[in-house]
Amino acid sequence: MRYRILAGILAVLTLLGAWCLYRGDFQSLRTEEQKIQAIREYASADVTGSSLGAVLHPVILGDATIGDRRIITFTDSEIDGLLGDIQFRRGFLGGWQALEAHYGAGPVIQTTRLRDRDIQVVYAADCPPEVAHYKVQANLENDATLMAEGDVTEPCFLHVYETDRNYFPDIHLYDKDGNELPWADYLASDQSVPSPGIGSAETNLVYWFCGILLLVGWVIIKFAWDAGALKPPENKETA
Repeated sequence: MRYRILAGILAVLTLLGAWCLYRGDFQSLRTEEQKIQAIREYASADVTGSSLGAVLHPVILGDATIGDRRIITFTDSEIDGLLGDIQFRRGFLGGWQALEAHYGAGPVIQTTRLRDRDIQVVYAADCPPEVAHYKVQANLENDATLMAEGDVTEPCFLHVYETDRNYFPDIHLYDKDGNELPWADYLASDQSVPSPGIGSAETNLVYWFCGILLLVGWVIIKFAWDAGALKPPENKETA
């Protein structure tokens, strides 16, 4: 009987361990604090002045879910002009796993593509009032390279577009009369602030680790369960 009890305890511990391992990669993003913590853990550099990143103090701007993907845009409370995004994918058991992040200072509008999806995203935090329209287009003389186009109706926005066109995402800004605004005044980067592109490679390893843990746990549990099986009574020979 005690082996059966041990098997039950081991089963609970195995499931709990696999769940904790899973939740370590696929976290909850229900609250503002959880989103900020996710950005800090994934995209913030530990060393001030690092060329690979900056010490972030995120302020959430936008949050959009597209199928099993999610993008959160943010600025920073201490770095002027910083604008960035972080992308996630939904896990089989819920939660969100960080896939990649980008940020930099200077451009009033940023654009990015959702990883492994035909989705183009355009966003801004404090777009100047003279900007009325934008195009994300690699070559203005070739309409086939247009990936996104929209009007700017408010200074802070997050626009999502479905497109299978994947070219270098040049951004072009226009005023209300259709005149293109100078690139240097609105889209130039502040080189004093790092502008990293951070990405995760082996995103499915957590599933393998959980599977291995469950398999090893099942073998041990089965051994303990079988050891606790009642032995059949021995037949006594009669004279």
